[in-house]
Amino acid sequence: MRKKTENWKNNQERGVALLFVLFTLLLISAIAVSLVFMTNTETSVNSNYRLERVSSFAAKAGMEEVRDRMPILSTNAQLPVTVPPLAGSVLYVLNEGGAPGTVQPWTAGNTYMDDELCHDFVGVQPQQPASDVRCTVPPTAAMLVPGTLAAPVTSNYPWSGTTAALPYKWVRVTLKLSNSVQNYPVNGASPTTQVCWDGATEVLLNGALTCQAMVPSTNPVYMITSLASTATGTTRRMVQAEVALSPAQPFPYGLYATGTACPALNMHGNPSTDSFNSKNGGTYAGTASNTLGDVGANGGVSLTGNASVGGAIGVISMLPSPPAAPNPCAYAQGDYTNTPGAGWVPLPGNGLTQIQPQVFPTPPDPVPAPLPGSPVPSNPCVPPVANTTCAVPGTYGAISLSGKQVLSLAPGVYNIYSISLTGNNGSITINPPGAVVLNFPSASPSPISIAGNGIANPTNIPNNFQMNYGGTGTVSIGGNGKSYAILDAPNAAIQVAGNGEFFGRIIGKTIDYGGNGKFHFDKNSALGPQSNGGYNLISFREVTY
Repeated sequence: MRKKTENWKNNQERGVALLFVLFTLLLISAIAVSLVFMTNTETSVNSNYRLERVSSFAAKAGMEEVRDRMPILSTNAQLPVTVPPLAGSVLYVLNEGGAPGTVQPWTAGNTYMDDELCHDFVGVQPQQPASDVRCTVPPTAAMLVPGTLAAPVTSNYPWSGTTAALPYKWVRVTLKLSNSVQNYPVNGASPTTQVCWDGATEVLLNGALTCQAMVPSTNPVYMITSLASTATGTTRRMVQAEVALSPAQPFPYGLYATGTACPALNMHGNPSTDSFNSKNGGTYAGTASNTLGDVGANGGVSLTGNASVGGAIGVISMLPSPPAAPNPCAYAQGDYTNTPGAGWVPLPGNGLTQIQPQVFPTPPDPVPAPLPGSPVPSNPCVPPVANTTCAVPGTYGAISLSGKQVLSLAPGVYNIYSISLTGNNGSITINPPGAVVLNFPSASPSPISIAGNGIANPTNIPNNFQMNYGGTGTVSIGGNGKSYAILDAPNAAIQVAGNGEFFGRIIGKTIDYGGNGKFHFDKNSALGPQSNGGYNLISFREVTY
C-alpha cells in the first residue's frame, strides 16, 4: 500500500524538470537576444563614431594639405586676391577619389555643394541665414579663381584619384573679412573690411591698398574651409582654419652687420651695391636703381679699394668724434653717404632715421635637429637629369656637392646640418619653381659654403629662397653665378667673395664682402616676404551644423 502511494506522488511531479528546462532555455534565449541587440548597438555606435572621427580627421588633413601647398599656389597666382562675391575670390581644391566629376561645390543641388560660404561673406545670397542654417546659394562660376572650371586644382595626397583616397571632398581658400566668422567681427568693424596679420594678432586694413603696404607691414589672413563626407553621405564634417604669413618688419639696409667691431662690415676689392624691387612681379632689369642699396652696422663700416655703395651707410659708433686717424670706423653715430672724392659725408636731416642699434631675433634651431650623420639626398630625379640629385623637404645631414653636381630642391622647408657647394659649375636650384626655406642648427660650425654657380632661383624672387642660421659659425658665399636669396644669420661671420651677383638681403654679425661681386638689395625683402615656407595657423574650429 505504501509503494502505491509513493508511486502516485511521484507521478504528480512528472514534467517539472521539463518546465524548469524550458524556463531556463527561455531565460538564456532572452539574455542571448539582449546580448546580440547590445552588441549590434555597440557595433553601430562604434561604427558611427569611427566614421565621424575619420571624417573629422580627413577634413583636417585636407586643410593641412592646402596650407602646405599655399606657397606654391601663391607662386602660381592661384590664391584669391579679392573677397566674395567679387570675381576670382574663391579657390577650391577637390578630392574626388575614384568618382571624377562628382564634387562640384559651386553647383546648386550637388551632393557636396558649398553651403557655408554665405555665412562667411555677405552678398553671396540675398539674405545671410543664421549660423545653424545651411546656405541655399552656392558661389557662382564668376567667383572662382580663373581656370577652376576648366582645370580644377586637385589633391596630390597619396591615393588621390582612387577609391582609397581620404574622404574629404573639397577645400576652399578665401581671404578673410571682419565678419567672416559670423557674429565675431574683428574690432567691431563692418563686414567689408579685410583682415591682416601683424605677426601677433589680427588687425584691419587701415586704408592702405594691401596688407603688405601697411606700416608696419602685415600680411593677409586666409580662411581655409574643408568638407569631409562618407560615401553614403551619412557622416559629414567641416573644419575651418585661419592662416597667414608672419610679416617681416620694414628695414632699410640690404647688408647689415649686428656686431660692434671695427669694422663689423668690411667691403674691399671691387664690390658695389644698388637696389631693385621684386614686389608685384618686379624684375631687376625693370626696377634697378643706383640708390637705396643701403648698408649699415651696429659697429663700424669700412670701404677700401674700389668698393662703392649705391645708397646710404648707417653707422652706429661707440667711439668718440671726431675720428682718430687712421681708424676708418671711428665716425660719429649717424648716417653717411659715400661721395666720390669726398669720402663719407654725413647725410642732411632727411637721411635715414634708423641709426639706433638694430636687434634681430635669433632664428630658432630646426626641429627635428639635423646631425652630421643624418641622411643626405641621394635620389636621382624623375626623369633623370645629368649630374643632378633631387631632394624633397625633410631633415638632412652634411650635404656636399662638387664639380658639376646640381642639387634640385622641391619647394618646402628643409632642416639641414650643413651644405657645401664647391667647383665651378655646380649649383642649387628649385624645381618646380616655388618657395624654399633652409634651416641650419646653431651647433653647425660651417653651415653654408656656396661657390660654383650659386643659387639658381628660377622665380628671381629672393623671398622664395631663405636661409636661417642662429649659430656663431662661418657662412661663406662665393662663385660666379646669380643668387636670389635671403640670408638671416645675425650671430655668424659671413664671407662673400668671387665675381657673382647676390640679389636679396644679408644679415650677419660680421660681413666681409670682397672680390668683384655686386650686391643688389631687394627692397621687397624688407617689406614682408611672400613666403617663409609655411603659413602660420592662427585659429582652428569645427563648423557644427
